[in-house]
Amino acid sequence: MKACSPRFASLGFVLIATSSIALLGQNQTPAGNPADSSASQADADQSGTTQADRSGPMNYFLRAFKFSGLIQERWEATDGPFSVTPADSYVLSQERLGLSFQPSSWLHFMLEAQDSRVFFYKTQPSNAISNPIDLHLAWVSLGHPEGPGVFVEVGRQNVVVGSGHLIASLDDWWTNTARNFDVANGTITTKYFKTQLLAGSEELVNPAGLDEHTPGAHIYADYNSFGHLVPGASLEPYFIARTYDGIKSKEGTLGNANTLAVGGRWIGTLPGRFDYNFEPIHEFGDYSNDHVDGNALLAGVGWIVTQFGWKPRISTDYEYASGDNAKKNDVRETFDNMYGFNQPMNSLTGVFGFKNLEDLRAEVQFSPFKKVTLKVDGRDFWLANVQDGLYNALGIMTVHDVKATSAHIGESVEMMATITPNKYTTFGLGIGTLFPGEYLKQAEKDQAFVYPYIYWRERF
Repeated sequence: MKACSPRFASLGFVLIATSSIALLGQNQTPAGNPADSSASQADADQSGTTQADRSGPMNYFLRAFKFSGLIQERWEATDGPFSVTPADSYVLSQERLGLSFQPSSWLHFMLEAQDSRVFFYKTQPSNAISNPIDLHLAWVSLGHPEGPGVFVEVGRQNVVVGSGHLIASLDDWWTNTARNFDVANGTITTKYFKTQLLAGSEELVNPAGLDEHTPGAHIYADYNSFGHLVPGASLEPYFIARTYDGIKSKEGTLGNANTLAVGGRWIGTLPGRFDYNFEPIHEFGDYSNDHVDGNALLAGVGWIVTQFGWKPRISTDYEYASGDNAKKNDVRETFDNMYGFNQPMNSLTGVFGFKNLEDLRAEVQFSPFKKVTLKVDGRDFWLANVQDGLYNALGIMTVHDVKATSAHIGESVEMMATITPNKYTTFGLGIGTLFPGEYLKQAEKDQAFVYPYIYWRERF
């Protein structure tokens, strides 16, 4: 087992000490009228349950402490030019065990351990899918998260900011090791607006030791939501900054990066069960000796068709993230998606990251049965700049063909099915595909890529 760092040991000590003090307090018998004691004894004689049974240490323990757990097993297979293992298929396994302590409505502690492994992989797995037992969550919160008022949460935690395209933990999609953040995260909520402030670092998954934050890398966010300015809509301007060390400019000069993003999100609904979203982002700052000039756009509409019994939701959206022209002009134009979601936002397969990409998607989602949800996507992918490369969901360039004459990456069809027989159990299956376009054919990656999966998740 990996050793525990001092800060997490301290958090555990605080949790134990606080609970011990509370339990001792519950054991104290206040002075009072002897008649109260007689009445309590009379109640006990009639019901067989004393007041101490109802409000004593055991009752407090059951009310304030909560254990939780999760088991996930997932079978996957990949076939095609983007496979990273010689195995025909493999199994991802993830288990969690958590302890929550909430002595009052405004004070909450959380600890959770996680074990993530992969079987039948036939090669050394990356830290995205394998991380033996480690600390997944360790936080303390003050206040009420659903306002009004001030709420603060400090420690290792799940975080999603806005649409999740720039900052998001990966619990909402499958990376097996489920990246989190070591941050101070707070909100200020009033009748007219909500502001989220965040500062800290990404968790660096270390399969050989205790997970720590990424050295030299920090993230900051100021995200604001105004829900009363436009009827049926929320306007959400934001500022996000990412800093990290040890990168090289186009000319190879080693230095630091300071990427600053300003953006705004407009989401809302219209009569007739329509919904929409619109989100432009501009990035500036420094990348060693280079200046940052990146841009992104997300826009989409959806419609729930109530005339049909299954009430399908039909939607389409367009996503754009700029790429670089490869010229040594002291300007870096590749959009930095920082620590954002990539799956399934930019395809189920994980072949694509939100960098140097144009993605046009059409989707239909419906529930043929009460506890069954089906989703079918069709996508068309293009490079934003053919001089830049194709990036996968981990932000790694996987194809770079400077001689390519076409920017068309290809098309995909994806299907996902989810079955939830009860609130604790989920079954799912799906398949993602990529049919190569001219860009991949010219790069000699002209085989179709196929990615099927089946999973089971149990919470307790």
